[in-house]
Amino acid sequence: MARENKKRKGQVDYTSATAPTEKGTTIKRGRTDKKDAPPTERKSKNTAVYVTGLPSDAEHDEIVERFSKCGLIEEDEHGEPKVKLYAKDDGTFSGEALVVYFKEDSVSLALSILDEAELRFGEPSTVMKVSKADFAHKKNSEPGQEHKPRKVMDKKKTSRRIGKMQK
Repeated sequence: MARENKKRKGQVDYTSATAPTEKGTTIKRGRTDKKDAPPTERKSKNTAVYVTGLPSDAEHDEIVERFSKCGLIEEDEHGEPKVKLYAKDDGTFSGEALVVYFKEDSVSLALSILDEAELRFGEPSTVMKVSKADFAHKKNSEPGQEHKPRKVMDKKKTSRRIGKMQK
């Protein structure tokens, strides 16, 4: 009890392994007070690749099969692989696609293996260009353009889906 009284009066306890510093950092664990720490911006991982040069008759399943060789493709809320095929104004396939992987490592593997590779083996007309997906244009949208609000997701459903994919 005598030791507690000393601490209350502001005297330093030299027997402790952790000595307090100016900003609340302790020597033992290097922790800081959460009040003093600046808020950290959450950095999202880029797990998507943008594919161009696909043949106009390429099919969704064909693209999924080829790109799944580099890693697990993330699933949407319906359990389907997240592969978006882009269309022209008239509704025909533009030869471009977005493939979203579950892990960030799959992106670098897809870049090294599938960039400048053929979608269909033995057909040089199906050489595709694979690059990291760039979403910078979404952050820097101009004031005159419409901004679509983000889709609200059911967090429980999403966490179950992610847990299932991790297994």
